[in-house]
Amino acid sequence: MVIVLMITMVTMLVGLAAMLVSSTDLKITWNYQRGAQAFFAAEAGVQRSLAELREDNTWTDGFSVTQQSHGTNYEVAVTAISEQLMKITAVGRSNDSKRTIEVIVNVDSAFSHALNIGGDLTMAGKPRISSEGVRLNGNAWFDLDNGTPQLNIYAPSTSTLTYAEGSQTTPVNYVETPPMDLNAAKLPDDDWASLASHADPSYTYDDDGIVGNKDMSVTINDLDFNDVPADAEGKRTIYVDGDINLNGSIAGIGTIIATGKIMGFGGFHTSGTPTISFIARDDVLLNFDTNAQSQLNGLTYTEGNYEMHGKIKYTGVVTSFGSAIVQNPSEFTNNNDPNYWYTYSAAYSIVSDPVDIITWQELTV
Repeated sequence: MVIVLMITMVTMLVGLAAMLVSSTDLKITWNYQRGAQAFFAAEAGVQRSLAELREDNTWTDGFSVTQQSHGTNYEVAVTAISEQLMKITAVGRSNDSKRTIEVIVNVDSAFSHALNIGGDLTMAGKPRISSEGVRLNGNAWFDLDNGTPQLNIYAPSTSTLTYAEGSQTTPVNYVETPPMDLNAAKLPDDDWASLASHADPSYTYDDDGIVGNKDMSVTINDLDFNDVPADAEGKRTIYVDGDINLNGSIAGIGTIIATGKIMGFGGFHTSGTPTISFIARDDVLLNFDTNAQSQLNGLTYTEGNYEMHGKIKYTGVVTSFGSAIVQNPSEFTNNNDPNYWYTYSAAYSIVSDPVDIITWQELTV
């Protein structure tokens, strides 16, 4: 009987131990699950905040406690660290579990001014540029005619403004501004492949299907985007893995994407008032006919140099990583409204993302 009692007690103790271990494992599993849910809730808050900042890079409202499914919620605070940096602090909760994610982002937009130039600027003639003016990382050289309206130049303290002999100096208003973060604006290879995918096969010029090796040189005379097949969203795109030369007139609504240069010469002019996005990995060189007034709505992104010559009324945004030469445009007006460009260009949402993530970390509290 004693032996039986001892065996029974041992069995009971083993059973109790097993129950305790099992209960502990369940608690560990439950805590892990709640912790993971809290973490994903915090990530949801971060992603929603990034979307808001992409729409408005001055947004700091954050989010009060926002309920999600399965009893989770998040709360987000957004604070400005500097003119260019924002801090997102997102707290996710699941029951009594809490996880916190902190993200630092650069929200400086390379599309906030009429001209956004990463290098040096040469400006001559009698340009009229809207109040958003020119954002500049490098130096500027001016040879301005009498009667030139005031130009707003936004540049870092390291930039110098030089005037040719006889140039009118009074129209230039200088505002000290931090340099643009061109690394944040630069498109990765995946984005170039995504841009290329918007073009119809009949207007895709690439011999080997490898994006970026610049194996083509294409010349198009009297381009009318009404002749270019539209994609599923109704937007028309031409893609060239290399250089594209445009001669004669250009008309319609569409996007030209080139991994090389985009060049307009040979009596180049607009027919009507087209809306054209120029996206180039190399230079964009547009030499408009001086004998006729051209009008163009445009979004231009070039990782090379930019030149605009001739008689042109341009409404849009230009971002050039290299130097820029602007001569005698009759008018240069900023339009960086995302709703406007979403409507006309499949490229806008890719090239103009104003949010660059600097750090992403979970905070331990």
